[in-house]
Amino acid sequence: MTTLNLFDFYEKLYFHEVEAREHLTVRLQVPLALLISTIGLLGFMVQNLERDQVGIWAHSFFLTFLISTGFMLASGYHCIRSAWGYEYAMLPVATEWDAHHQQCVNLYANYQNCNDLVMNAMRLHIYNKYVECSSVNASINEARSFRYHMSIKFFIVGVIFGFLAFICFFIGALDKGSHPKPTDISVVTPVELKGMAFAA
Repeated sequence: MTTLNLFDFYEKLYFHEVEAREHLTVRLQVPLALLISTIGLLGFMVQNLERDQVGIWAHSFFLTFLISTGFMLASGYHCIRSAWGYEYAMLPVATEWDAHHQQCVNLYANYQNCNDLVMNAMRLHIYNKYVECSSVNASINEARSFRYHMSIKFFIVGVIFGFLAFICFFIGALDKGSHPKPTDISVVTPVELKGMAFAA
């Protein structure tokens, strides 16, 4: 492989890793939305749970609910770790390139082939930046992809146990709405009727 081919390869690799970063960010919206909706379902069951229930359905519900909650928390952790905490390496801004170009011009000003030396130095500097940035970004994208995979994996298991908890909640009649309680009514003060007295 020639130097020119390597330059083109690392240039494409750099932009590929930058594009992969955007794809990973977009893909994270799906598990995040699913996590929020599943947590809403778990919250609904907890809010409407009849706390005094005992028996196999109640114990099964508590067990599957706790397992589902644990997996959802693990999924959320990996989802957050996939989204934040990474510093991508980017190419310098135009002013930095211009400053480096000026340094090369000043360095090779007294040489006969000044233009060729400046262009080669600039090309080498750009080449090194492509190699450095694409390497850093590839490592970051790999770590983020792993976190994304783990987030989906834990989420699927959490959904399975959440569904089992919902089955226990529904079949076991653990909803407090299905257990109406008698309402105590007490008269605090008697009601006085005013008007004409009725004769017996």
